Amino acid sequence: MGLRILSLLFLPLLLSGAEGEPEKTDLGFEIFRDNCMACHLQSGMGIREMNAPSIAGLPRWYISDQLRKFRRDQRGFDDEDLAGKLMKANASALDERSIAFVGRHIESLPANQSRNTLDTPPSEEGEAVYQQRCLSCHGENLEGNRSERVPPLTRQQDWYFLRQMENFSSGKRVHFDGDELALSKQEVEAVVAWISETR
Repeated sequence: MGLRILSLLFLPLLLSGAEGEPEKTDLGFEIFRDNCMACHLQSGMGIREMNAPSIAGLPRWYISDQLRKFRRDQRGFDDEDLAGKLMKANASALDERSIAFVGRHIESLPANQSRNTLDTPPSEEGEAVYQQRCLSCHGENLEGNRSERVPPLTRQQDWYFLRQMENFSSGKRVHFDGDELALSKQEVEAVVAWISETR
């Protein structure tokens, strides 16, 4: 009986002590906060004026792959790719454990639903270009292919896709298997508009 009374007396103190302890912060969020948030925002939606794309909801395997490419000088290697250079510097500060945790955090963020920011309307031409040049790798529903390390095209905004297509064409970034992605400016704009607006 005495032990029961003592436990009832001390229970509020025990509970108050537990409540007073600081909550543990998710490690993935901490890494994101310290290395990514200044450009990509807490939401992961990015800042276009800084050439920082929306990365929210991208699969962790793709985030990990790209961070490793920046570390290995496979991205951000061109002197004119200033945004890539900045990413390369930030990625170099991350070890493998940090990359795994930050990838998981980014994947958990709600994906951007406002992906169309340019004036080019979607067209049949854009769909045709996608069917001919992109579908075999990126999939019928733009879902990508993890086993082949091909990213989904359902998360990022049109201005970023346009910039990357230009980087592929100019050699500032290497496309899959070294494909030069020889498309006209009109074809690039059409396929980017179709990808961003229709999916």
